Amino acid sequence: MQLSWFITLSYSFLFFSIMCLWSPPVYRLRQVPLWVVFAGIACGLALLSRQLDFPALLPLALLAAALYYAQKKEAPLPGRFLAVAIILLLSFGLGAHAIPYFHNLKVLSGAVISKNAVPFTLYLNFDKAFVGLFILGISHRLITTKKDWLAILKQTLPFSLIFAVLLLFSAWLSGKINVEPKLPEILPLWLINNLLIVSVAEEAFFRGFVQKKLSLAFARYSWGTWASLTLASLLFGFAHYAGGIAYSAWGTLAGFGYGWIYQKTGHIEAAIIAHFCLNLLHILLFTYPVLSGS
Repeated sequence: MQLSWFITLSYSFLFFSIMCLWSPPVYRLRQVPLWVVFAGIACGLALLSRQLDFPALLPLALLAAALYYAQKKEAPLPGRFLAVAIILLLSFGLGAHAIPYFHNLKVLSGAVISKNAVPFTLYLNFDKAFVGLFILGISHRLITTKKDWLAILKQTLPFSLIFAVLLLFSAWLSGKINVEPKLPEILPLWLINNLLIVSVAEEAFFRGFVQKKLSLAFARYSWGTWASLTLASLLFGFAHYAGGIAYSAWGTLAGFGYGWIYQKTGHIEAAIIAHFCLNLLHILLFTYPVLSGS
């Protein structure tokens, strides 16, 4: 089999693994959740296709073990603190592609999607995907029924669309983007990557881990809920600092929106939907990613 086929299959099984996070518990292979099975296959194929080096399995295994340990209420408090510290370090490292041995696939380089826009490069990030996969798979109870999905969509979509329009309108007023309706050729691949890797991983970490843990830590205080939302949003904005101060500020505002809907619904799916809606409206209706020189 050609190397390109191994690469295609490795990412295909990675995407299947993420989607299987929301499969009903009855769908298992010898009591092992399907997402775990597909994640293992994805890693095996990634090793064969050189998307991963063998040492890359160590931080992935350590992240999974720390997540499992951190949610054990009977575990000693110092041990859980250490586990949380490991999760924070590894999640940031994997999300920022700072940990070696991962060779993420570049599928688009320097493409100009919008008139006068900054060139856009797209990677399929194996390392970042596993942050979302492990956080949600190990430490979250996710929606698995059609009834629950319809309920959360009904609750989330109106807010998500209004919030996205307001934030994008503010970016337009600032001169960072123009109104530019389009259907770019890269849209199918962009949709898969932005939903299953970007939105899932970022919401899993910033809302499903950071905000959730802070909420638990501050639960005894009347201001605890808003403090956890604020701190998680500021951290989300800081993570976007590479795009500049304005981009970091919009990231913080976006974090408030995603965090508020997560706080209101109690479902990480709501934050993922809100995140994806904003990104989708951005690429379909406005300059993407931003105007050159802005």
